Amino acid sequence: MKLRSRTISALGAVVALASAGGLVALYAPSGARAAGEGTDSAVTVRWAGGNGDLQRFQPDRSGLADDADGSGHWADFKDLEVTVSQTEHLTDQAVTVTASGMSPTVLRGQPNGANNFLQVMQCWGADPNAADFAETCQWGGYSANDVGGSTSKASELLGQVTSWTAGRDGTVFRSVGGDVSAPVVPPDGAGANAGVGAFYVASTSNELPIVPVAADGTAKASFVVQTSAAQPYLGCGDPEAAGERCWLVVVPRGTHSGSLADGTPCMDVLSPGEFGEVSFEQKGSPVAARCTFWANRVVVPLDFDNPYQSCPPGSAERRVVGSELFAEASSSWQPALCAGDDGATFSLTTNSGDLARSQLLTAQADLAAVSEPLTPDTIGPADPALLDDADLRYAPLANTSVAIGFVADGPRNIAENSAGPVYTDVRLTPRLVAKLLTQSFRYDVPQVAGAWGSSIVGESYEFLGSDTIADDEEWQALGNPELHPVSGRAVWLVVGPQGDDAIRLLWEYVLADADAVEFLRGAPDPWDNTVNRYYLPPDHPDAAGGGTDLLGAPLDTFPKADRSAAPSKSVADAENRGLQLDSTAYSPYSGSFDTNAARVLRSDRRLTFSWDPNVFVGVGTTGVWSVGAPDLAGSTLGRLALGPVTAPAAELYGLNTARLALPLPEVTDADSVESAREFVAYDDATVAAAVKAQRVDRRTGVAVNDPGALPAGAYPLSTTLYGVVNLWSETLTADARTDYAGLLDHAAGDGNVHTGARGGLPEGYVPLTADQVARAHALADLLRNPPEEDDTPPGGDDPAGGPGGPDDDGGAGEPDDTGATVPVPVDGDDPADGGPSSDPGASAGPGDGSTTRNEAAATEDTAPLSASVALGGTLVAGLAGMVGAPFLMRRRELTG
Repeated sequence: MKLRSRTISALGAVVALASAGGLVALYAPSGARAAGEGTDSAVTVRWAGGNGDLQRFQPDRSGLADDADGSGHWADFKDLEVTVSQTEHLTDQAVTVTASGMSPTVLRGQPNGANNFLQVMQCWGADPNAADFAETCQWGGYSANDVGGSTSKASELLGQVTSWTAGRDGTVFRSVGGDVSAPVVPPDGAGANAGVGAFYVASTSNELPIVPVAADGTAKASFVVQTSAAQPYLGCGDPEAAGERCWLVVVPRGTHSGSLADGTPCMDVLSPGEFGEVSFEQKGSPVAARCTFWANRVVVPLDFDNPYQSCPPGSAERRVVGSELFAEASSSWQPALCAGDDGATFSLTTNSGDLARSQLLTAQADLAAVSEPLTPDTIGPADPALLDDADLRYAPLANTSVAIGFVADGPRNIAENSAGPVYTDVRLTPRLVAKLLTQSFRYDVPQVAGAWGSSIVGESYEFLGSDTIADDEEWQALGNPELHPVSGRAVWLVVGPQGDDAIRLLWEYVLADADAVEFLRGAPDPWDNTVNRYYLPPDHPDAAGGGTDLLGAPLDTFPKADRSAAPSKSVADAENRGLQLDSTAYSPYSGSFDTNAARVLRSDRRLTFSWDPNVFVGVGTTGVWSVGAPDLAGSTLGRLALGPVTAPAAELYGLNTARLALPLPEVTDADSVESAREFVAYDDATVAAAVKAQRVDRRTGVAVNDPGALPAGAYPLSTTLYGVVNLWSETLTADARTDYAGLLDHAAGDGNVHTGARGGLPEGYVPLTADQVARAHALADLLRNPPEEDDTPPGGDDPAGGPGGPDDDGGAGEPDDTGATVPVPVDGDDPADGGPSSDPGASAGPGDGSTTRNEAAATEDTAPLSASVALGGTLVAGLAGMVGAPFLMRRRELTG
């Protein structure tokens, strides 16, 4: 079959790259923003019938009323209702599934399973009443019998029956392209399985093996629906594959056996019970033909937008390079931008900001979407002399931010047989973020299950204080959730190894704070915890592996600099085919911020620390380091995952986001670490407040965030994305100027309004102010009517944003120390009405504390980062093709 390239789909830029894993389902914490709630396309289906037009998609249950068939399922499900929050205009996103009318879940515990729960999956089949419909459903990714390996991934909750309860039990998977799963039978029999792993595994499927029912009979979960771009084997939304319509299927599991009325047992082993019997726990697959469970399914139609929707043939294609922060907006705007005879397709290539800026200077791209201006320090490998030969103009595209998303569940209450508490409030300081960024917890260092703290070859583990962030004294001092320490193992999920301006925002935040800078210099925190030695400054006497320069210019990458490996080479040679775990293999990168958001929400740490000897690798070879599956809600020890995400991705997946402490110029102690700080939550108002406080550089007219000089109530990871062009570029033709002008006009017009539909401004962006709108339109006019080259020197006096523009007095060209602002709506200001006026006297500069970023940047004789960061060879090979990978907004076919 032909597989289409994975594209950014409208309102949801999700890159599901094979080497970084795809998107799977997750369980929503009750306090999180529910994804997709409040839409006009929400539907409710009643198990017992009476569903109007939706009834034609449901199995015929007319013979079950009042238990007429003797199965007992009527008693289990007669009051069941299932609601899906959004069913139309879907992209790669989360929707909320809620249910009511069942008895509470009973978790039997190991080695047994459970009763009264839901199982959720996505299917592509054309007819949900077809005899082979179950073959089209993505199910079995958690089952060792189906995907291979020694143990099933959901065994903690579903017990030893997982391979049947969470498996396919002989029902093949049939892809939209016609490929069918086939058994994998190695010559020696080790690692035999049903071959489903060729299509998906737990981390790339979107199935929910178990959604518990609460004591009040309700259940709630977030489910990540997948377009063909994220899961080509389902083909949803692709008119040449499954088409617009796919299906969300919920299979309820009650207390009665699934064996058939003719005496056929639902399973060959483990005594599944006879037809109509009440069983101790549920046994059998929800998709197996020899069980009655499939007949109890609730079917909800899902209508997807075409993720490959493209401009008409012959439309111009214009390249944009820059930050992934721009991805959701550009995806949403694309259909409007390519409308009409003169429309254009804009392909966004995301990479590090420095690389994007250098590509603009060297005429490899004609528009860059970045949050930092072009200066000698921000153009990467490009020759700074090129700045003198360029006429660079800037126009605001969007206001947005980075956030730190999280999921946090407490340990299960064994005595009451109930799931643990779900937490929706986490507070972080810059120093806590610095600890996470530098692998400064013992369980963030590579190690092997069952040998914690031993068989590690490295120079960091023995010097680290806390095992995990969950037992770090600073975490606890801030009043954060009380979690089981084991649930905090390797919970920090990041994007990489490629860079992005979005990442630089996080490092700027850390380096603006005195506590964090002192910690990175090597000073202990008030509880004697110290930074991982591999991240100490290169000139520090205790630096391991040459150290890492973190105190100079803020990085735009997340290095995994700890060079520890586990197990030792002698153990690996004897027991693990010579394979050791390094930092990137132990805790893998995500390929994009959208992928990271999905991983955080479903607690998909992909922690790799267990050796599985029964995975077939090749003839005569078995055994791999097994990648962990997403943690399930209600697990014994609870779960925790957190990591940086773009604000649009946080909205798309309904993530809880941490409140961040504003940086301080003075150090705190154990008593004041919490009381001395203001913690600011991410929302539109706090982002707007931060953008209003931005400082404008006279040299470029670009307003940038200064996290060390923010007023109260301003979110510290906020930024403005700018579209930058070089008017003197030889590749910027008249036609290209016109097309890019159209992009800027749309960004400042229809694309600047939250509409909830393609063409508008997605959630996660704050509308441009009237001043910003004027600057965008001004540059658009300038592109259509460029000045003669000799008329205007680079950065000349024009309304498009160079020196002498509306935010500049044409001074000497030094940074604007007056704190001039580019205002955005705050406290009800309407950008359409002009918004607030500029305030030349806004926020002063950062404090004069001796330990903040300015002094730290003066460190001399530091080793380059590339000399001190050891990346996992296997990961780098898998991710090499992702660096600078294009987010294409048009249809393109790849053979494969």
